[in-house]
Amino acid sequence: MTRNIVSFTMLLILILSFGNLAEAATYTVHAGDTLSKIADNNNITLEDIVNHNKLNSTLLSVGQTLDIPQASIYKVIYGDTFYKISVKLGVSLTQLSRANLQIKNKNRIYPGQFINVPEKNSVGMTYMGSSSKKVIALTFDDGPEDIYTPKILEILKSKGVKATFFVLGEQAKAFPLLLKQIKLEGHAIGNHTWNHPQLPTLTNLQMINTVQSTTAEIEKITGYKTNLFRPPYGAIKDNQIEILNKLGYRPISWTIDSYDWNGTPANEILSRINKRAVPGGIILMHNFKVPGRLDGTIEALPKLIDSLRAQGYEFVKVPQLLDK
Repeated sequence: MTRNIVSFTMLLILILSFGNLAEAATYTVHAGDTLSKIADNNNITLEDIVNHNKLNSTLLSVGQTLDIPQASIYKVIYGDTFYKISVKLGVSLTQLSRANLQIKNKNRIYPGQFINVPEKNSVGMTYMGSSSKKVIALTFDDGPEDIYTPKILEILKSKGVKATFFVLGEQAKAFPLLLKQIKLEGHAIGNHTWNHPQLPTLTNLQMINTVQSTTAEIEKITGYKTNLFRPPYGAIKDNQIEILNKLGYRPISWTIDSYDWNGTPANEILSRINKRAVPGGIILMHNFKVPGRLDGTIEALPKLIDSLRAQGYEFVKVPQLLDK
């Protein structure tokens, strides 16, 4: 009887212990909170919160609940350096350093010391890049086409800005010269499926086919094989993301929605983006063929570039943003 009680007690302790380890910390947003404040208070990066919580906006609502990523702990052994630990754990030296801001001298760590291990973002959807530098990425979905794409390319060229175009396979096939121009002018190209379906409604095979056929069309036209992918409407199931990861694709979402697809006027586009701009942010804009619908995009784009540059932002392509 006593033995059974002891066994039950031990089992209960184990269950409670593992439950506590598995439980994620949550935070309820209060008035005056910003993502930056919450990140600083929890000794994590801005992109940790955004990517972990799958946030498509940097603006928070009072009462909103956030999942706060909890760093794993590593115990330093004899001979360890920050570089050796980063290689051992499969994270970058920058990520490891930023997860351990409490250690002022990274060259002086000692055996038995505990350091934080940053959460890995190698799988899943990326909503923003590293916030360590004041960089930001412009992205355009749904093209190429012959109404807005030429105007966007002309503005980007005149401003000396490189962007990322997530293209549809059927549009690439219909406008191959414009896709070639996008590539020749130094912009990055990503996959946006063949004809913009709702991915959650597709079978795994249908999803793979719409993605792979688009990649093949892009490569046939430009000679470039992209590994960037953005799901239409931002809608995708977790198992579909896993499949794409295994196929070598990097699913990309956005941090800042311009809302330009709805015929939004230029001044509203500018206001939305300026309020939401953060280092490492990914801006969602469009270039589809509906006459008049994206006039606000064309009017806002040069002003937006000037405005963000005046705030100290550097424009980069998505692949550069992910490498920062």
